Amino acid sequence: MDLDHPVHVRADAADPADEHLVQELSGLLAAVNGFEQLAERMALLSDQRRLRILFCIHAHPGVRSSDIARVTGASDSTTSHALALLREAGWVRAARSGREVRYELADEFVHDLLHELGSDHLPGVHHHEHAPASTPRTTSGTI
Repeated sequence: MDLDHPVHVRADAADPADEHLVQELSGLLAAVNGFEQLAERMALLSDQRRLRILFCIHAHPGVRSSDIARVTGASDSTTSHALALLREAGWVRAARSGREVRYELADEFVHDLLHELGSDHLPGVHHHEHAPASTPRTTSGTI
């Protein structure tokens, strides 16, 4: 964080009185639903293996679970368990093709968050708006 260039600044230079600030912040928090669910969902990112799995899926949508296991150095069962947790939390979705199971990110929030965390795409994987015209779009918005 660059303290010389904060991300947000107040429109007015004066700090609100403590009680007014407390009321504003209380109203802001009261307007948001689902903190418990959000905290549970975000807690999945605290595990290094699950975060690595998400980076792999972000880098190459449609990657097979067996390839994820090889890349992360985990057993197939450990990887399957982590992927099941990520599916249940809404981070990823699975598509079965014969005996193979391939994974992609579940929504744009996850995709954008992974970019912010430093994940990138492998060559040949583009965002839909930058994709060549002949490239089909997947349901997650990435290809």
